[in-house]
Amino acid sequence: MSAVSPVPPGRPRATRPPRAVINDRLLSASDGPEGSTLLHEEVRHNLEHLWQYGGNRDGRTPGRRPDWIFIRPDFLLQQPGTDHAPGLARLVPARGLPLRLELFMLFDAQCRYNHAERVRVDRMFEEVEANAPIKSWQKVVLSDTNSDHREAGALRGRQVKEALRVLDKQHLVDIGPDKSRPGRRDLNRITLLSEASTPVSRPRYTVPKSGVYVSRHFFTSLWVFALTNTEIAVFLALSARRAAFPLAHTGGGVFVVQEHRRQFGLKDNTWRSARELHTYGLVDRVHDTERDTQTGRITDYGTRWKKHEVMPTRFTIIDSALEQPAVPTIDRVLNNPTPEDQWRQWFG
Repeated sequence: MSAVSPVPPGRPRATRPPRAVINDRLLSASDGPEGSTLLHEEVRHNLEHLWQYGGNRDGRTPGRRPDWIFIRPDFLLQQPGTDHAPGLARLVPARGLPLRLELFMLFDAQCRYNHAERVRVDRMFEEVEANAPIKSWQKVVLSDTNSDHREAGALRGRQVKEALRVLDKQHLVDIGPDKSRPGRRDLNRITLLSEASTPVSRPRYTVPKSGVYVSRHFFTSLWVFALTNTEIAVFLALSARRAAFPLAHTGGGVFVVQEHRRQFGLKDNTWRSARELHTYGLVDRVHDTERDTQTGRITDYGTRWKKHEVMPTRFTIIDSALEQPAVPTIDRVLNNPTPEDQWRQWFG
C-alpha cells in the first residue's frame, strides 16, 4: 500500500468554508421566497422582543430586561480537583448549534425568570401563531440551512434537535421520556440543567446572581449566532478574565498566558480567534511595543525575556460594539471595510 501523501505546504487541512462564506449564508438565509424577511432580521426582532417582554403573554408587560447575562465560572474554567473539562471546552469542538443553543437558553431563562424560580423550557418545534409569546425554536435560532426556503425551517428544526441531543450527552439538559412511545424521549420536554453540571452532579438550572457577565446585546444583536465556536470561546474567556480582574481590564486590559489557557481547557489554535474579535471591533488589543502587529514576533525576544521585558497582548472588551447587528457588521468588515475597519486590520 502506498504511503499517504502529506498535505503540501501552505494548503489548509480543514475543509470548512471561508469565514466570509459562513457569514454570507447567514446574511441570505430566509424561510420564505426571494424578497421575504431575512432570517437574521426576524430572529433579531424575536430576541429583542424576548428581552423586552420576557415571554409575557400580553406582549406589553415589561419583562426583567437584564443588561447583563451571567454565566457560572464553572462552565468556563477547569475546577481544582476535577478530571473533566468545563462545559465550554466540551462544546467548542461540537459542530452545529450546541454551544450557541446552550448560551441562548441561559439568555432565555434570565429574560423570563427571577432568582430561585423554577426555569421551564417552553419552546416547541411546531409552528405557533404569529403573536404567541413563546416562539418556536426555529424562530429564535439563526443557522445556515443552505437549503430551499421550503425546507429551511424543517432543516433548522433538525439542527436544533441534534444540538439538544449533544447537550443531553454533555449533562447540560435533560430530555424527558415520550409518554406515547415507551423507550423514546420527547424533545418537547426539555429540562435545563446548570451550566456547571458534571457527569456526577446534574442540578437543575437556576438564574445566578453573579458570575461572568456578558452584555445582553451579545444575544439580541445575534453575535451568539454569527460568531464561530472558537470566536465565542475566546470572547467568553476574555469575559471571565474581565470578571476576575475588573480594575486591570479598565486600566489597560487583561491577558491570557499559557498558565491561564490551561484553566480554560481550550486548544492553542482556538486563541487565534482573538484576531477576529479585534477585526470585528469587539475587543481592543494592546501589543508589546516591540511586537510586530502583522506577524506577532517580538524583536530581540531572548534578550528581552531574560530582562523580564516581554509583555503579553492585553485585551479590552468593547461592550458598545455588541450593539451593532452582528451579521451585517461582519459582512461589512470582511467585504466592504471602512477606513476604521482597515486600520484595525493593518495596525491594531
